[in-house]
Amino acid sequence: MAKEVIDCTGDADVVGLLGYPRERGETRQPGTLMFRFGGYDADSLDVEIVQEHFEEAMKDGRLQPGDYWRAEDALFIDFLRGGGANQQHIFGADSTTSITQTRANIDGRRAVLRLLRFVQTLPGCESTTLEQLFTMAAARETYRIVGETTITYEDYVAGRLFDDALCYSLYFIDVHTEHGVEHEFVPPGRVPTVPFGAMIPRGSRNVLVAGRTLASDRLANSALRVEASCMAMGQAVGAAAALGVRLGIPSRDVPIDDIRHLLRHHGAVVPPDLEVGNV
Repeated sequence: MAKEVIDCTGDADVVGLLGYPRERGETRQPGTLMFRFGGYDADSLDVEIVQEHFEEAMKDGRLQPGDYWRAEDALFIDFLRGGGANQQHIFGADSTTSITQTRANIDGRRAVLRLLRFVQTLPGCESTTLEQLFTMAAARETYRIVGETTITYEDYVAGRLFDDALCYSLYFIDVHTEHGVEHEFVPPGRVPTVPFGAMIPRGSRNVLVAGRTLASDRLANSALRVEASCMAMGQAVGAAAALGVRLGIPSRDVPIDDIRHLLRHHGAVVPPDLEVGNV
């Protein structure tokens, strides 16, 4: 029988199975299927001709909203310069069940095919090929736990140093919408922290989470969900769980200073060690 459980599913699946509360907003950020096109030289293309063709394709339905996530406020040449990559929006993308994940995968592939066929009609892009396609579409937002502490937008942009902070986050507010992306940058000199309590499901004893499912409001979560922050959370709760087993106590009861000491021993940057003025 497991002495400690860490939920890194991205959807708080284990937390839900154990009956601890989760929350899920009615509106979710669109997802993305990563891919890359090649076989053309973007710098040699006529920007105005490319844009004219793009606008016509959007009007006649060859391309659909979300195929290029910045369709309303950017030139399509920017898409071509990036080769596709992280420039697609799948509305309603949901990774919580095999059915919804499959639907997102199919929708993402249909969008890639529309884009490929369109790009091949552009002067100078006739030889475009699909060089890379990820196997699964990624959802940006599903469930978040109800934790002992909740990180709010105000906490995040203020760079609040929580008493039980175990790691830092580094990203800006990054909310993807049906019209593009809304950004808000954290003011210079402020570095948000992640408290241990936001990674503990409320009422649990030996269950922890790491990743985008930590307890946070929607705006804070849009920044906390990125890879570097998730990796730091994973190391933090891993240390807490290991110490809980070693000390014979629930992970939530491990002294914060003990967790920080172990993290520092393994080279982690732990609050309040960071010299914020040097960031």
